[in-house]
Amino acid sequence: MAINVGRGYIDIDVSQALTTVNQLGKNMKKENFDKCLEYTIKDTGNRAVKKFIKQEVPQEYAVTTSWVGSKVQNAKYAGGGGSISCVVPVKGERGTLGGIFSAGGGTVQKGRAKKSGIALKKLKNKKSTITAQILRGKTSILPGTLPNQGGNPPFRMPTGPVMTRTKSTSLPIARVVGRAVPQMVDKHFESRIQKPIEDYIVKRFQENAKRFLKV
Repeated sequence: MAINVGRGYIDIDVSQALTTVNQLGKNMKKENFDKCLEYTIKDTGNRAVKKFIKQEVPQEYAVTTSWVGSKVQNAKYAGGGGSISCVVPVKGERGTLGGIFSAGGGTVQKGRAKKSGIALKKLKNKKSTITAQILRGKTSILPGTLPNQGGNPPFRMPTGPVMTRTKSTSLPIARVVGRAVPQMVDKHFESRIQKPIEDYIVKRFQENAKRFLKV
């Protein structure tokens, strides 16, 4: 079973679970076994993988489970000829600072931004200290300039979002972003969810097998 995180794959080794499943289904008719296994793997991809990603990612990153879950796509199952595969795509844009990730400091005061020249000059020259929480329980100070988003200082709007000028002129401006869910689901994630996924496969196969045996 694989999790597609945009730039590559994270493989979840479920061979031990499949060995157990083969033993549990050795007395089933082949067509029933194949269909039961298909149901089990699809259900694992669509429900269990998504559930564990939603549980695990917010333990490390300061994001909500609903936002993480919205980036996990439906599982893509392929099977036949003694071979099966299940890919769970994880997509999504980077989370915004002062939106998805909380941020503080560096606020531009209301009213002063409207005064000709005064606030604009301060925005260009002042490197405001802005903090953000991307990792759970850890506050980080943003750098004085953002080379990946234009090379200018960040600033925070009165409504909360952190912005930066993408060029040397006052406009255009863009939201400052942190990490995306595919970046959060990295290689060390494999060992954290492998056993829960394997346990889920065995449990669901047993439940599905009982239904097939009643047919």
